[in-house]
Amino acid sequence: MLAKKFLLLSGVAAALGTVGCVRNCHTHPYQCLRPIEEVAVIAPARAKVYVFLMNGADVFDVGTLKELECSIVSAGFPKVYYAQRLDQEWYYRELHRLRRDDPDNRFVLVGQGTAADQLQQLACRVTADGIPLDAVVFLDPVGAKANLTDDSAYPVTVLRSRLWPASRALSTVSTVKIPEVGHAHLPTHPATVSELISLLTESARRVPIIRKPIDCIPLTDEPKPIPRPNEPKEIPPIPPEWQGLCPESRQS
Repeated sequence: MLAKKFLLLSGVAAALGTVGCVRNCHTHPYQCLRPIEEVAVIAPARAKVYVFLMNGADVFDVGTLKELECSIVSAGFPKVYYAQRLDQEWYYRELHRLRRDDPDNRFVLVGQGTAADQLQQLACRVTADGIPLDAVVFLDPVGAKANLTDDSAYPVTVLRSRLWPASRALSTVSTVKIPEVGHAHLPTHPATVSELISLLTESARRVPIIRKPIDCIPLTDEPKPIPRPNEPKEIPPIPPEWQGLCPESRQS
């Protein structure tokens, strides 16, 4: 009995330990530079696209939203946040910080299940503050107050799995239904990943990239050394003490 309680508490601690953190699931530090799926956008632009994943009432991640994080990173988008719906305020502050640090950063919000209300509130708050959102994505949304049909300053995408019982009070735009998958596997389904990567690629295309000629890009911050001449301008005479080493002197 004690062993079961210990395992249960360990699982809760591990799940809550990931709340409010940014993590990359790749095992090699250069994996995000060499994506598994080729994306038609250069890496510096992809690195400016920030994805904020918000889970619903799913502390143990039965809905596999964290696995979606790995799929995004593997596709070449390394800046992925993961948090629970109660971390809306932290997300709000972090979006302001990233926008302040670099106005060229792009943002995509993704919420699952009962995080629909909190994600909608977050999107309305940041856009009211002048922070643009490239997309807000809802996976099997459920909510009593969220209304996703209003004209907003950001595009909304709703993905639904097979037989998902959404709240009747939740109004949504036209949704994309994926009939061959259930709620627990919706985030990792290839159709979901493909739809999200397409949105992230469009977001990366909005990043202004200043291209410079190759010869104008410094390879180092050190000043270039003065080049040495290949040959001396004048050949100095042989010292007298070295005359015995010359073949001509031995022959004489």
